[in-house]
Amino acid sequence: MPQNKQPINLAPGVIAIARRVKPGLEAAFEEATRGVTLAASTFPGYLGSDVLYPATKQGEWQIILRFDTPEHLQEWEESPICQGWIARADALTIDKPRITRINSLEAWFALPEIPNAAPPPKWKTAIVSAVGIYPVISLMPNLLRAITGGLPFWLANLVNISIMMPLMTWVIMPQVTRLFKGWLYPSK
Repeated sequence: MPQNKQPINLAPGVIAIARRVKPGLEAAFEEATRGVTLAASTFPGYLGSDVLYPATKQGEWQIILRFDTPEHLQEWEESPICQGWIARADALTIDKPRITRINSLEAWFALPEIPNAAPPPKWKTAIVSAVGIYPVISLMPNLLRAITGGLPFWLANLVNISIMMPLMTWVIMPQVTRLFKGWLYPSK
């Protein structure tokens, strides 16, 4: 007789935390963000993190933490270690943090200049993602062929992806999102 098993949750757990730093405490806050990401990296299911720096000194800092499941994210959030980092960040920032739980690729579409915006519809994020991804996947393998030409296929793909994903996350998608900002986040 089959046993009842809990379904496996394949969705990632992603949280984006936006904060405004007290003037003069930017360096201390940046050090704290490094501490948060280092501490989170020791927890089960940690996949990575990003820090989006503000466009101006008065702007919001955004920290994005990714875990393999919402349950692992919850374990991190409820841990005494996380609570300690929250207390430290509270002392360095103005007001309460703005916390957003993110599903799928929504992290690519967070713009510091549009705080508290609801994520764009998935169909729009799919189109804008394709606009950003298409040139990268079309050009990168050819540009890297001098490096990857003699490698086995799987290793050449790994090198390509290892370069493409950071490029997409930190260079391409922030620019493409800003380019399509009016369409993704229409004024009410």
